Amino acid sequence: MAPKGKVGTKGKKQIYEENEATLKFYTRVILGANAIYAAVNLLVFYSSSTFWTWLLLAFALAVYVGSYRSMSAMAKPVFAEDGSLLDGGIDLNMEQGMAEFHLSG
Repeated sequence: MAPKGKVGTKGKKQIYEENEATLKFYTRVILGANAIYAAVNLLVFYSSSTFWTWLLLAFALAVYVGSYRSMSAMAKPVFAEDGSLLDGGIDLNMEQGMAEFHLSG
């Protein structure tokens, strides 16, 4: 049986903290994926690596950076002059909505 009532909402601070964790996770994924690709090409396939191999790595990195910057811009928090959090940004972890549409569409 489904729970009755309104679905719980997240506060600004929780959204801000979860967005920070999500961006940190994606930073690690981006760096890890590129490091593994570069290491495999340097150590295993160095003799067969060409200019195009490294150009594709640079292209993939550019795509990753563009995607990350888009996510970062959507999740940008707004602080008051006294340092208090006014807005946590768009929730990057919401199941349905604007952030999911922009990231997957």
